[in-house]
Amino acid sequence: MSTESDDVQDLFDRIAACKQRASPLKATGFRSTGTKYANEADLLSGHGAGAHGGRWNPRGLTAIYASLDPVTATKESYHELLQAGFPASVIRPRVMVGLAIDLKQVLDLTDGRIRRSLGLTLADLIEEDWSAIQLSGEEPWTQAIGRGAAEAGFEGILVPSARQLRGKNAVIFPGNLRRGSTVEAMAKEDLPPHPKTWPG
Repeated sequence: MSTESDDVQDLFDRIAACKQRASPLKATGFRSTGTKYANEADLLSGHGAGAHGGRWNPRGLTAIYASLDPVTATKESYHELLQAGFPASVIRPRVMVGLAIDLKQVLDLTDGRIRRSLGLTLADLIEEDWSAIQLSGEEPWTQAIGRGAAEAGFEGILVPSARQLRGKNAVIFPGNLRRGSTVEAMAKEDLPPHPKTWPG
C-alpha cells in the first residue's frame, strides 16, 4: 500500500505513464562549480545534491545538475549573488566544466505536451520557492517530480531554468543510468585534482 498522499501518488502514476514517451538526450552540459568540487569524482557523483537537496531532488536522491548552455549555468550558480549585487566578501573562484551527456530515457518537462499530461504548468516548475519549503520540513512539488521520475526509472529530467528565460537544465540520476548511457567530464585532464591530494 502506498504511503504517498493522494496528490503525490497521482503525480507518480502520471509520470510512470510517460515512460512510453521518454526522450533521448545527447547534449553538451555545463556545470559551474567551486574549485574544491571541480574534480571528476565530485562532478559526476551527484552526492552534493543528494546530501543537501535541490530544486529537483530531495535529500537522499543523488542527482547531477547541468545546464545546456554556459549562460544558464552561470546564472544558476550565481543567482544568489546576482540578487545580492555581488558582495565582494562572498565571491569565490569557480570552474566551468563541460559534460558530454548521452542518455536514452529522459522525462522532458520543457515539452508542453508532457507538462499537460502531468497536470503541470510552466509556472508550477519555475516559481516554487523550493528551498523555503524544504526548510519548513515539507517536500517541494518539484522535488516530488524528480523523485517520481527517478522511481519510474527515468535516467533524468530535462527542465526549464528558473534563472534564465528559455534556458534548460538536465538533472541526471546516476543510479538510473542504463547500459550505454554516459555522463562524462570533458577535458578531464585539465580539471583540478581531488582535494584529498592537496598539500597540507
